[in-house]
Amino acid sequence: MSSTPEQPTSKPVILFSSGATSYELLRYLGASSNGEVLLARRRYADTLGSSVLIKRLQEPSSGVERARLLDEFKLILQLSHPCIAQAYLVRMHEGSPHVVMEHVDGYSLESLLSFAAMRGQPMPEPFAAYLVGEVADALQYAHTLRDARGRPLGIVHRDVSPRNIRFGFHGRVKLTDFASAYSKMEGRMETVGPLLKGDIAYSSPEYLMLQPLDARSDLFSLGVVLLELVTGKHLLDLEEVQQAMRMAGPPTTVQASLQSELQSWATAPEMSMRMERFRPEHVERATRGLSAPMRAIVLKALRRDPGERFQSGQELRDELWAFMGGTGRCYGPQDAEREAARVRSDATRRHGGAQLPESEEFSPRPPGLVPRRHDP
Repeated sequence: MSSTPEQPTSKPVILFSSGATSYELLRYLGASSNGEVLLARRRYADTLGSSVLIKRLQEPSSGVERARLLDEFKLILQLSHPCIAQAYLVRMHEGSPHVVMEHVDGYSLESLLSFAAMRGQPMPEPFAAYLVGEVADALQYAHTLRDARGRPLGIVHRDVSPRNIRFGFHGRVKLTDFASAYSKMEGRMETVGPLLKGDIAYSSPEYLMLQPLDARSDLFSLGVVLLELVTGKHLLDLEEVQQAMRMAGPPTTVQASLQSELQSWATAPEMSMRMERFRPEHVERATRGLSAPMRAIVLKALRRDPGERFQSGQELRDELWAFMGGTGRCYGPQDAEREAARVRSDATRRHGGAQLPESEEFSPRPPGLVPRRHDP
């Protein structure tokens, strides 16, 4: 990969052009699991357009890798939903694939969780219900998408995590990065072997044990996100899970073979061992301070057996919408936007007006209400 690009002050840096549209570099954002991410804006002759994200991926090392990338591109270009960040264009440039995607001006959920950690309080239940409900709606769309011949695509995102959920300045919620998704799209190549994709801290039990996946795996991951939002605690970092780990023996052969494509706060074998040892009673104790309706939703979302969880994104979404209605008032984007601003303001005051992290993040965040350090 190329070194970190720098933008000269004299004239704009044009990354590449497509037809009459050029893409001007604004800022290098950092590394991702399979390349690097750039913030750019469209330029039409002398007219400036909107900002976009450009993922510059590593050059495929083989024909197999190139075919897999092409499959991923075909999939993400089919997705069109208000709560899914849109992919606009795929372009090969200087030997590397470049994916031009919608830029959601705001924060990653990872940043919002960091702000909540800095102020020492989890997010309010209505905010969590709104945000997770929007993601559940996006997953319902993706999980039920069909190809042109009406055949189910069988999409499983496989990386539903705070880094892939964006919260815009107008209360918009967007699920991003379907590059790690599994699907049954005709001709698509399956990823073979124990190399796990995405942030494994939010993976389902079946994924961490190399068992077959379906849409309910994503809903478990979303349940881990919901638990962290409303309690400030990460499922695999609960004290009871830690104690069970201390009494555990060595990893199984399958667990020892696991590797993660993206670095997390624990190794893939350890993450799998933690997941094997968590029990419903651990979640019950962690959610004692929640309202009864929210607690019931979290407990159902985090059942080990997929057959005992929510069976579709729509089912989870409807439960969360019913929860918001049960609070006696409608909760929407403006309420969520005000709450996010309040959390950031509280974090600033608590830290004596210190500069808070930028909205874009590409490195793992420690679990629970632990403020992460952001390099300048």
